[in-house]
Amino acid sequence: MPKRLLLILAAVGFAVAACKGGSTTPTPSSSPASPTPNPKITKAVVEVTINGTPAPKIPVEASTPRNPESPRPGKPFDTVNTGKKGLAHFNHLNYKKVYCWVALIAPSIKSSECASWSVWQNSTVLLGT
Repeated sequence: MPKRLLLILAAVGFAVAACKGGSTTPTPSSSPASPTPNPKITKAVVEVTINGTPAPKIPVEASTPRNPESPRPGKPFDTVNTGKKGLAHFNHLNYKKVYCWVALIAPSIKSSECASWSVWQNSTVLLGT
């Protein structure tokens, strides 16, 4: 009788494990990006990291691209240093424009990104190494 009891308990254990092992749909960690620009959002947040660690006191330049068809940073109109958490905040942006940000990490190390409203209104712009 003890063998039968052990077999029954083992079978019940496998059945419970099989029920719990099914696939589940993950919960989204954030809301989906807006399909249209929001003219009220005029701020972009840029995060600078060095080897994955937030980098304070890094100058970040903001510009509009020289050529919108091949976005590359143009002449900077603003420079903001990152704070303790490696973040730089840029205000008074226009959703109709593409902006470029360049982090001046070291004299020979720069990191840049150009993005439209669909990026800077809905997420943090990431720069760094």
